[in-house]
Amino acid sequence: MAYDTNTELRNQMMYSIYVRNHTKEGTFTAIIPDLPRIKALGTDIIWLMPIHPIGELMRKGEAGSPYAIKDYRGINPAYGTLEDFKMLVDAIHANDMKCIIDVVYNHTSPDSVLVEEHPEWFYRRPNGKMGNKVGEWYDIVDLDYSHQDLWDYQIETLKMWSEIVDGYRCDVASLVPQEFWLRARKEVAEVNPDTLWLAESVHPHFLREHRDRGNVGLSDNEVFEAFDITYD
Repeated sequence: MAYDTNTELRNQMMYSIYVRNHTKEGTFTAIIPDLPRIKALGTDIIWLMPIHPIGELMRKGEAGSPYAIKDYRGINPAYGTLEDFKMLVDAIHANDMKCIIDVVYNHTSPDSVLVEEHPEWFYRRPNGKMGNKVGEWYDIVDLDYSHQDLWDYQIETLKMWSEIVDGYRCDVASLVPQEFWLRARKEVAEVNPDTLWLAESVHPHFLREHRDRGNVGLSDNEVFEAFDITYD
């Protein structure tokens, strides 16, 4: 746990929702009628898998992976509108639950808004082309956190969503610099001091491979400096 983690989280239950598959409609508003059932299971926190637009370039399958995000500040139009999303979050709160959303800050889709506007913010292979450090993730390109302007953009994005949601589940958090997460936690707390931070950590073998290549690979101990909860 981080130094200011609320220890009551130990007794709370989380329920993950993949909007695309949770209902026949696959939309935000279609989830709302199911919230009382989810609450009756003992749920305290709903984690929504990525809600943002999915990239089209190098897509995996017809619909694409929600972890190949095109715009961190946008809403996947297949799920509905921003107003629909806010309606869902309001309904989650009305059912006495919190809502956290997925944050995928290690990488974007190859045709993302950031690739278009800030190609300098991306990892480059020896041949100079954008790419990623995990070969089978062919539908994404890795971000390069040596750029402080990228930190500013990402944290401003988190602060924007913190006006609506209660926290974040951070995808492969171990591959993003610890200092970034520490700063993000501090600045997001200015918007919502009760923000919940859940990290997806990574198994030691994978981390060792990244460290041996000179890449970021945070241990669980390092991740816990900035996060309330982690899981492998």
